[in-house]
Amino acid sequence: MIKPILLFSLVPLQLVSANSFESEIALDKLTLKQCSAVPIKVMLFNLGDVALYREQCSNDTKLTSQTVQLSFIYKRSFDAEDFQNSSVKLLQRNLDKSTFESIKPALLEFNAGYQPAEKGDRYDIRYAADTGLVLFKNGQQLSQSNNTQLGEVYFNIWFGKDPFSTGMKKNLLAGVEQ
Repeated sequence: MIKPILLFSLVPLQLVSANSFESEIALDKLTLKQCSAVPIKVMLFNLGDVALYREQCSNDTKLTSQTVQLSFIYKRSFDAEDFQNSSVKLLQRNLDKSTFESIKPALLEFNAGYQPAEKGDRYDIRYAADTGLVLFKNGQQLSQSNNTQLGEVYFNIWFGKDPFSTGMKKNLLAGVEQ
Protein backbone atom coordinates (compact mmCIF):
# COMPACT_ATOMS: atom_id res chain seq x y z
CA MET A 1 0.00 0.00 0.00
CA ILE A 2 1.25 3.43 -0.94
CA LYS A 3 1.21 5.87 1.91
CA PRO A 4 0.23 9.44 1.10
CA ILE A 5 3.00 11.96 1.43
CA LEU A 6 2.22 15.35 2.85
CA LEU A 7 4.32 18.14 1.47
CA PHE A 8 4.84 21.27 3.50
CA SER A 9 6.16 24.49 2.14
CA LEU A 10 8.92 26.26 3.97
CA VAL A 11 7.57 29.56 2.66
CA PRO A 12 5.70 31.35 5.45
CA LEU A 13 1.96 31.62 5.00
CA GLN A 14 0.74 35.07 4.07
CA LEU A 15 -2.51 36.35 5.39
CA VAL A 16 -4.92 37.06 2.59
CA SER A 17 -6.74 40.32 3.11
CA ALA A 18 -10.47 40.51 2.56
CA ASN A 19 -9.94 44.19 1.85
CA SER A 20 -10.90 44.73 -1.76
CA PHE A 21 -10.62 48.51 -1.50
CA GLU A 22 -7.77 50.54 -2.94
CA SER A 23 -5.24 51.89 -0.44
CA GLU A 24 -5.52 55.42 -1.85
CA ILE A 25 -8.02 57.40 -3.90
CA ALA A 26 -6.56 60.14 -6.09
CA LEU A 27 -8.87 63.13 -6.46
CA ASP A 28 -8.20 66.30 -8.44
CA LYS A 29 -6.16 68.13 -5.82
CA LEU A 30 -5.56 65.57 -3.10
CA THR A 31 -5.24 61.91 -2.25
CA LEU A 32 -7.39 60.13 0.29
CA LYS A 33 -5.73 57.37 2.29
CA GLN A 34 -7.54 54.26 3.48
CA CYS A 35 -7.62 54.44 7.26
CA SER A 36 -9.52 51.21 7.83
CA ALA A 37 -11.75 48.60 6.20
CA VAL A 38 -14.13 46.27 8.01
CA PRO A 39 -17.06 43.97 7.32
CA ILE A 40 -20.60 45.29 7.71
CA LYS A 41 -22.20 42.80 10.07
CA VAL A 42 -25.70 42.69 11.46
CA MET A 43 -26.11 39.82 13.90
CA LEU A 44 -24.49 36.90 12.07
CA PHE A 45 -24.99 38.33 8.58
CA ASN A 46 -22.14 39.88 6.62
CA LEU A 47 -23.83 42.49 4.44
CA GLY A 48 -20.64 43.73 2.79
CA ASP A 49 -17.50 45.69 3.51
CA VAL A 50 -16.85 49.34 4.30
CA ALA A 51 -13.68 51.43 4.12
CA LEU A 52 -12.94 54.81 5.68
CA TYR A 53 -10.80 57.25 3.70
CA ARG A 54 -9.38 60.61 4.81
CA GLU A 55 -6.62 62.95 3.74
CA GLN A 56 -4.80 62.07 6.96
CA CYS A 57 -5.66 59.17 9.21
CA SER A 58 -5.49 61.36 12.28
CA ASN A 59 -7.90 61.90 15.13
CA ASP A 60 -9.10 65.44 14.50
CA THR A 61 -11.78 66.88 16.69
CA LYS A 62 -14.32 66.34 13.89
CA LEU A 63 -14.45 63.62 11.22
CA THR A 64 -15.48 66.12 8.53
CA SER A 65 -12.73 68.65 9.32
CA GLN A 66 -11.00 67.23 6.24
CA THR A 67 -12.23 65.40 3.14
CA VAL A 68 -13.75 62.09 4.20
CA GLN A 69 -15.20 59.16 2.26
CA LEU A 70 -16.93 55.94 3.18
CA SER A 71 -16.91 53.23 0.53
CA PHE A 72 -19.25 50.26 0.68
CA ILE A 73 -19.18 47.03 -1.34
CA TYR A 74 -22.33 45.01 -0.80
CA LYS A 75 -22.63 41.24 -0.57
CA ARG A 76 -26.38 41.26 -1.05
CA SER A 77 -29.09 43.33 -2.74
CA PHE A 78 -30.82 46.33 -1.19
CA ASP A 79 -33.70 48.50 -2.35
CA ALA A 80 -33.13 52.25 -2.70
CA GLU A 81 -35.75 52.72 0.01
CA ASP A 82 -33.59 50.70 2.43
CA PHE A 83 -30.86 53.34 2.15
CA GLN A 84 -33.29 56.27 2.18
CA ASN A 85 -35.30 55.12 5.19
CA SER A 86 -32.36 53.97 7.29
CA SER A 87 -30.43 57.21 6.78
CA VAL A 88 -33.44 59.26 7.89
CA LYS A 89 -34.01 57.09 10.99
CA LEU A 90 -30.32 57.01 11.93
CA LEU A 91 -29.88 60.75 11.55
CA GLN A 92 -33.07 61.36 13.49
CA ARG A 93 -31.73 59.37 16.44
CA ASN A 94 -28.28 61.02 16.26
CA LEU A 95 -29.32 64.67 15.94
CA ASP A 96 -31.37 66.95 18.11
CA LYS A 97 -34.83 67.71 16.72
CA SER A 98 -33.98 71.24 15.59
CA THR A 99 -30.87 70.16 13.65
CA PHE A 100 -32.70 67.24 12.05
CA GLU A 101 -35.59 69.47 10.94
CA SER A 102 -33.16 72.02 9.45
CA ILE A 103 -31.39 69.39 7.30
CA LYS A 104 -34.44 67.26 6.47
CA PRO A 105 -35.31 68.89 3.10
CA ALA A 106 -31.67 68.64 1.91
CA LEU A 107 -31.46 65.06 3.26
CA LEU A 108 -34.56 63.95 1.36
CA GLU A 109 -33.30 65.59 -1.82
CA PHE A 110 -29.86 63.98 -1.45
CA ASN A 111 -31.38 60.57 -0.64
CA ALA A 112 -33.49 60.65 -3.80
CA GLY A 113 -30.29 59.76 -5.66
CA TYR A 114 -30.05 56.30 -4.11
CA GLN A 115 -30.67 53.38 -6.45
CA PRO A 116 -31.14 49.69 -5.72
CA ALA A 117 -27.86 47.88 -5.01
CA GLU A 118 -27.04 44.40 -6.23
CA LYS A 119 -24.40 42.05 -4.85
CA GLY A 120 -20.99 43.49 -5.76
CA ASP A 121 -22.17 47.10 -6.18
CA ARG A 122 -20.11 49.86 -4.62
CA TYR A 123 -21.42 53.05 -3.05
CA ASP A 124 -19.09 55.91 -2.12
CA ILE A 125 -20.20 58.81 0.07
CA ARG A 126 -17.74 61.71 0.16
CA TYR A 127 -17.77 65.04 1.94
CA ALA A 128 -15.44 67.94 1.32
CA ALA A 129 -16.04 71.54 2.33
CA ASP A 130 -15.54 72.76 -1.26
CA THR A 131 -17.64 70.14 -3.10
CA GLY A 132 -20.27 69.24 -0.49
CA LEU A 133 -21.75 65.81 0.09
CA VAL A 134 -21.56 63.52 -2.95
CA LEU A 135 -22.99 60.03 -3.55
CA PHE A 136 -21.52 57.65 -6.13
CA LYS A 137 -22.60 54.19 -7.24
CA ASN A 138 -20.00 52.16 -9.12
CA GLY A 139 -18.12 55.37 -9.94
CA GLN A 140 -21.13 57.29 -11.29
CA GLN A 141 -22.29 60.36 -9.37
CA LEU A 142 -25.92 59.99 -8.29
CA SER A 143 -26.47 62.90 -5.94
CA GLN A 144 -24.84 65.99 -4.49
CA SER A 145 -25.75 68.44 -1.77
CA ASN A 146 -24.05 71.74 -1.12
CA ASN A 147 -25.85 72.01 2.22
CA THR A 148 -22.86 72.32 4.56
CA GLN A 149 -24.84 71.35 7.63
CA LEU A 150 -26.05 68.12 5.97
CA GLY A 151 -22.51 67.27 4.88
CA GLU A 152 -21.15 67.81 8.36
CA VAL A 153 -23.77 65.61 10.08
CA TYR A 154 -24.41 62.89 7.45
CA PHE A 155 -21.59 60.68 8.74
CA ASN A 156 -23.36 60.53 12.12
CA ILE A 157 -25.22 57.62 10.53
CA TRP A 158 -22.04 55.58 11.14
CA PHE A 159 -20.12 57.70 13.66
CA GLY A 160 -22.78 59.39 15.81
CA LYS A 161 -23.62 58.65 19.44
CA ASP A 162 -26.14 55.97 18.36
CA PRO A 163 -24.72 54.74 15.01
CA PHE A 164 -25.78 51.99 12.61
CA SER A 165 -23.35 49.66 14.40
CA THR A 166 -21.21 50.54 17.42
CA GLY A 167 -18.84 47.69 16.57
CA MET A 168 -18.39 48.92 13.01
CA LYS A 169 -17.86 52.47 14.27
CA LYS A 170 -15.22 51.30 16.76
CA ASN A 171 -13.43 49.16 14.16
CA LEU A 172 -13.45 51.91 11.51
CA LEU A 173 -12.13 54.47 13.97
CA ALA A 174 -9.41 52.05 15.10
CA GLY A 175 -7.65 52.99 11.85
CA VAL A 176 -7.64 56.65 12.80
CA GLU A 177 -4.46 57.44 14.73
CA GLN A 178 -5.03 58.60 18.28
